[in-house]
Order: sequence, then structure tokens, then C-alpha cells
Amino acid sequence: MACDPQTFQQISPTVWTFIQSEVQKQLGITITTNSGEASAKGFTVSWTYDPAAQALTITCLDKPFFVPCGVINGQIAKAIDEARSQG
Repeated sequence: MACDPQTFQQISPTVWTFIQSEVQKQLGITITTNSGEASAKGFTVSWTYDPAAQALTITCLDKPFFVPCGVINGQIAKAIDEARSQG
């Protein structure tokens, strides 16, 4: 079951690079494109980064049934906020 997509503004190229690095470290997923889809640990997410608009949209496409979308989207939002503070 897919969760609602989330769009984040003010994602500079530096912040996007930081996000890519963190995803690699924490989930073992290498992101090399500005849009795509990947799976890890029972979750499948898609992303689209628009460098001109500095906008990032992330959607959890599949997840374990026992993890609510609110928890997933909350964790994604928290991680993006942390990435912004680092970048």
C-alpha cells in the first residue's frame, strides 16, 4: 500500500548530495539519478529531485503492513529536516 507523496522545497544540490550519502550509509541504497525507485528492508520508495526548482518528492510505494504511513512519512520529513541543517 502506497503512502501519500511528500514534496520538500529548498533542497539545494548540496543537500541532495548529503541525502544521497545518508541513504547509502543507512540503507545501503546507492542513488545516482535525480529520479528513480529502490527497495530495502521491506520498503520501496520512489523519488524525483528537480534541481532547478530545488524540490524533492518522495513516495513510499510499499511497506510492511504493520508500519503506518504516518510513521514512515514522519521519519522521512525528519531526515530531510536534518539533511537541510547539515547542508
